[in-house]
Amino acid sequence: MARKIRRGLEFFGKPKKLFQDSGGAIHQESGTMPVDAFPRYDLETGQSNDPKEKLLEESLNLALSILQREQVLPLADLAHRIVEELMLNPNYTYRELRDAFKEDERFHVTSGQLISLPSVDNPAEFFFERMAKSRRGRRGH
Repeated sequence: MARKIRRGLEFFGKPKKLFQDSGGAIHQESGTMPVDAFPRYDLETGQSNDPKEKLLEESLNLALSILQREQVLPLADLAHRIVEELMLNPNYTYRELRDAFKEDERFHVTSGQLISLPSVDNPAEFFFERMAKSRRGRRGH
C-alpha cells in the first residue's frame, strides 16, 4: 500500500507551497518567502542527503525544461515546480537556487526575482501580460 504524503492545506484544489525556515520550522506559503528558507516537498521526510551541488545542477536542468514551456516564472513558483519534479526536500535555500540561476548563462534573473530564458524579451512585461490574460480568462467562465 502506498503511503499518503501530507502536503499541507489545499486552497481551490491547489496545494500551498511549503518551506522550512532556518530554525527548522515548516510553514505554508505566506505573502513573502524568506530567501534563506528551504523549499519543501512534503511534511514527513527530512532534507535530502545528496550533495548540494548535485541537487542544484539537477534543479537547473529541470528548470530549463520547465522554462521552455512557461517562459517566465517567479523564483518561488519555479522552485516549487522543481521540488515537485524532484519529489524530495532539497538541501538548498531559495537564495542558493537564485544565485545558481544568476551564475548559469542559460537563465536570466530580474531584480524582481523573475527567472526566464535569455531569449525572452522583457520578462516582467511578459509575465504580467500572461497573468492578466489568465485572470481575464477566469472571469469569462
